[in-house]
Amino acid sequence: MENSEDLIEEISFTDQWNLQSIETISFLQDKLQPRESFVVQASVLGDNREVFTFFFPIIAGLKIELGARALWAAILVEWSNLILKWAFKGDRPYWWVGETYLYSDETRPELRQFPNTCEAGPGMPSGHLMMNTAFFFVVVKGIISLFIWDTRRLNKSMKIVLTVLLYTAYALWIGVIFISRLYIQAHFIHQCVFGIVVGLVVGHLAWSSQWLLRLNMLMAIVVANMLFAISVLTYIFLMSQGLDPLWSIPLALRHCTHPENVKIDTQPFYLMVRFTGAALGLGLGIASEQYPHLIKCPLHVIRVVLGIKGGILIGKMASIIQASIPTDDMVLFLTLSLGINIVLPYLVVCIVPHFLISVYPPNLANRNPPNLSKRN
Repeated sequence: MENSEDLIEEISFTDQWNLQSIETISFLQDKLQPRESFVVQASVLGDNREVFTFFFPIIAGLKIELGARALWAAILVEWSNLILKWAFKGDRPYWWVGETYLYSDETRPELRQFPNTCEAGPGMPSGHLMMNTAFFFVVVKGIISLFIWDTRRLNKSMKIVLTVLLYTAYALWIGVIFISRLYIQAHFIHQCVFGIVVGLVVGHLAWSSQWLLRLNMLMAIVVANMLFAISVLTYIFLMSQGLDPLWSIPLALRHCTHPENVKIDTQPFYLMVRFTGAALGLGLGIASEQYPHLIKCPLHVIRVVLGIKGGILIGKMASIIQASIPTDDMVLFLTLSLGINIVLPYLVVCIVPHFLISVYPPNLANRNPPNLSKRN
């Protein structure tokens, strides 16, 4: 009995949290199995790459400036999440269960894995929850500010109701992602909570940093290179201290039921390329000669619809091209990935809107379908 009590006392605070999380994951996998397809799919839809290739083009098509602000939130999340994961070195449930001494072969729980379980990076904090919290914080705040409280078509009561509904939908979506990340064994509870907290901070920072929407070409290049340089220097510093920034990859390969599910786009070098390329492409788009005119152009239904459709198409093409790049040559893979991530935001915030305005100018738009600011 004394040995048992001594063992309990020796368990670290983190391990105690992890044990509680494993019990919760086991409970969720048991109770939510009839809804398993939906729960697992939530992590797919809420994946960080979907923000860059799907959600960002939609929001930019709706309002270019809001899309740019939301993408900055996504870029800052990717960058800060990488640094924080190197700092905190958090385990993921799917490998921790197999590694910890707290279970014997008889007591070790048998938890189900899924194709999106096997992320290769450390788990602290949750990148999914950071991303969805920050990105949609900016989106919801922008929609409320630009399309609800700035319109005269709604009375105050309707504005309040719509605001509450949007924030409720936002909270529910974050809750669904939270449960999904636990269900597939991607994170422990405290990692998800920390991801939400940091995501709110990053989202507020992206929303309040007006200078990010006023970059010139030099500043765009400086910002993108600064994000990349800080990441590389952090990586070099960890290596110089005898620490392996890629320590989690062997664990992922060892404990993933299907090692082929350990994807390269969850590894740090690709993440550096993605947020650096996106920052450079977005910055150059903002610094372009067309951008000031584009953001001042009045909204119109036809251009909004075409902008959203065009953005989604470009994002889909970028995803297809990205998936087709061979990964056996890492230098080639990263170089081409950098190019894709530069071109995508530049097309979405600059080229596509400029093209739509040139073929459907504001004066022509005003003579056809009604402007969003006018009553039908």
